Amino acid sequence: MKQQQVKEHFARQADEYEELMVKLVPQYLFQHQVIQDLLPHENREYHVLDLGCGNGILSELIFSKLPRARAVGFDLTENMLQAYRKKLARFADRFSLQSGDFRVDPIGSDFDIILAGLTLHHLTWPERRAFYHHLYAALNSGGKFITRDIIIDEDRAVTEDHYSLWKKFMLSQGENPEFWYEKHLEKDHPMTLTDHFSWLHEAGFIKTACHWRLYNFAVTSAEKP
Repeated sequence: MKQQQVKEHFARQADEYEELMVKLVPQYLFQHQVIQDLLPHENREYHVLDLGCGNGILSELIFSKLPRARAVGFDLTENMLQAYRKKLARFADRFSLQSGDFRVDPIGSDFDIILAGLTLHHLTWPERRAFYHHLYAALNSGGKFITRDIIIDEDRAVTEDHYSLWKKFMLSQGENPEFWYEKHLEKDHPMTLTDHFSWLHEAGFIKTACHWRLYNFAVTSAEKP
């Protein structure tokens, strides 16, 4: 997907993002509990990067569980950053916002946690493989990378079954499944968990794991030694 297309796409969706995700992503709200459970339990200061932060839904999980954490919300569109600022106004002293294209713009460093929610599938496979090295470099030792994203199965026939189930879910939510499926084929670059973990290991990550998976969506994590 061309980055300008991504920018225009999410600029239009900023105001209705969270409501829309519930209709497009199976068990979207349940995933939040899975992600929150993966966060550290120690009450100390954490420096967090919320990559492709959208309206701040994952940062809200951070602030709720880790009262001393501070976050950088990084997103491509100003509309999304405005939605983040509005949604998390009560945490205004605990975050900063950065607008940019993470494929080419610096993402910062010295993070203890990096979150990427429905973000990395916008990268082509070569871009994503290279970007994992940037994520690794941006983390402190012992840091954790948590992502939820679109995936494909190693077996093409299973992937087609998953797409069929995904379409049934969207239809049950009152959405037009063929509209969103075509957008997905046009704009997204999902990858298998096998390649995902292989490229994370290649970048230096350890303890790679899948904690939740349904159809063509998964929540995974990895750590920097």
